[in-house]
Amino acid sequence: MQELADRCGLSQPFLSQIENSRAMPSLFALHRVAQALGTTTVGLLDPAISEVTLVRANEGEAFFLAEGASTRFLTPGDGHRLEVNETVSGPNIVSDVIVHEGQEVVHVLEGSVEIRLEGREPIPLTRGDTVLYPSTTPHQWVSGDDGTRFLIITSPPSF
Repeated sequence: MQELADRCGLSQPFLSQIENSRAMPSLFALHRVAQALGTTTVGLLDPAISEVTLVRANEGEAFFLAEGASTRFLTPGDGHRLEVNETVSGPNIVSDVIVHEGQEVVHVLEGSVEIRLEGREPIPLTRGDTVLYPSTTPHQWVSGDDGTRFLIITSPPSF
């Protein structure tokens, strides 16, 4: 457990609390654990492999990202070559900085969001805008003054 804690940057007592259902980690914390274990967050939560998945409006598992922000998995299960998540955030929420293998696409459905890529100027996006970037670059998002709803598409899956 201590080795896993060292690899994912979380404390061993916190990992123990997660294991014993006494703590609910953020999606970003789960992502760090999954990376340290060589899998994805979805793989940790639902290891079943399915060729066809269907998630209807207002269905699908939603996960806490930060106070006022959550993401809903739209491609549940493991074994996919890409994943799509819908993120909904209140105003002016700043996500954790994250790095993972592959590429990422952000498409804004409502409101606005700013994408911050290490070494680049922030990229402001509004409804209908889309950006693609290498997800190996440290990146984060900041929701606009009115909040936002956007899709994050990654390949290969990272969460």
